[in-house]
Amino acid sequence: MNDAVEKNLGFVQTLWFLAVGASAALMHFLVLVSIVNFTTITPAWANVGAFLIAFVVSFFGHFYLTFKPSHRSHNSNYSSSSFKRNSIKSIGTNHRSKYLSALIKWFSSSTAGFIANQSLFVLGLRWFGEQYYMLIWLLVTGAITVMTFALGKFWAFKS
Repeated sequence: MNDAVEKNLGFVQTLWFLAVGASAALMHFLVLVSIVNFTTITPAWANVGAFLIAFVVSFFGHFYLTFKPSHRSHNSNYSSSSFKRNSIKSIGTNHRSKYLSALIKWFSSSTAGFIANQSLFVLGLRWFGEQYYMLIWLLVTGAITVMTFALGKFWAFKS
């Protein structure tokens, strides 16, 4: 690929990452606020449940949009000329294998990000008080975003 095409793909991928990440973050935030407002669960524990729900949005969005096959390595089976020669069965097996691998790696990446997020979130709650949980969550989530992009791009969804 030439440099202009690679830069364009990188820009598009970054936009998708931000869009999917923002969608997952919005889901996380809405679930967090809902749990805190409608139950007796503390913000720290509500954040765990909100993370698990947002993970689903994040994985599917990043797998099918941000790091979709056309964004993956140009040496992968998705873009090679041998792709057309593969049988439907081997394509399905190959897709399931890539899907499962990406799922496990993205869950690991997301969990690492969540552990960092949760640690900073709890620390912020202790320092500033639970009444500021929304602002603390927003600041912490913004700080962790760069780490999760790098883990997704260079490890979890890398072909």
